[in-house]
Amino acid sequence: MKKALITGANGFIGSLLVEELLKNNVEVIAADLQGHNDKVPPQARFVDFDMHNCEELTKNITDKDIDAVFHMAWAGSSGAARGDYALQLDNVKHTCDMVKVAAEMGIKRFVGAGTLAQLDGMSYIPENLSTPNLVSCYGSAKTAAQFMSKAVANSVGIEHIWCYISNIYGIGDTTNNFINFACRMMINGERASFTVGEHNYDFVYITDTIKGLYLCGENGIPNCSYYIGSGKARKLKDFIKIMRDNIDHDIPLFMGEVPFNGISLPLEKFSCEKIKQDTGYSAEIDFEVGIKRTIKWLLEVEK
Repeated sequence: MKKALITGANGFIGSLLVEELLKNNVEVIAADLQGHNDKVPPQARFVDFDMHNCEELTKNITDKDIDAVFHMAWAGSSGAARGDYALQLDNVKHTCDMVKVAAEMGIKRFVGAGTLAQLDGMSYIPENLSTPNLVSCYGSAKTAAQFMSKAVANSVGIEHIWCYISNIYGIGDTTNNFINFACRMMINGERASFTVGEHNYDFVYITDTIKGLYLCGENGIPNCSYYIGSGKARKLKDFIKIMRDNIDHDIPLFMGEVPFNGISLPLEKFSCEKIKQDTGYSAEIDFEVGIKRTIKWLLEVEK
């Protein structure tokens, strides 16, 4: 891979992916909303990009030698917006549109950004008597985007790779993800209420996620999907205790006060063997190391 296009390049994941590709001597075209380029390294070429008019890229980019597009652009990936089904359905259409535009531009490979929430949803929602909440619209939309963009890609002759991104965390992540939410709750002396925490879970440090995305673009096999995880999934309660112990051993944990609405995925669902075998990926940052860095950063932010 010598040249790549990244949509959503000014986001947390997108901007770090730009840096990773540049580090690996890949020429990068970074696309995001007009004026949204404060996180994009100056070594990348920035172009305006609006998902609602992604066909404009064919006018703004005349390059005919782009090897891959990493489609990171997605509205409403955190917070209450995950339950906005109209917004999430728009994302599905934009993903499929981006595949067609990429093919028109002569781009050889499409790399889509999925989520661990897809694996949760596909295991739980189809079950009789399941009671999913609106937040599941996000994972469901990602699944629809994966399946439909894969079909579109095969119809227009472009390689399709899909990445299931696990629960990311790390320095610089300002979203209210589970790690940030739980740590802030304990840092600020709030009641540390959680589910029983017996279900299996996984967290992956942001730099490992970025490395995994790059390797999928570089070495992934067409029409395959890859889970980018830590390789060391365990019960959620174990992660919570490690977080607590790195903040204050004496903080009481009220496990079971929050109802659990879902299903516990078997540990094999979190396996990184496929991505390791095909791309050479393996996570480098253990949770015990990554959470120390993250908590130190969060403490500085909270001050």
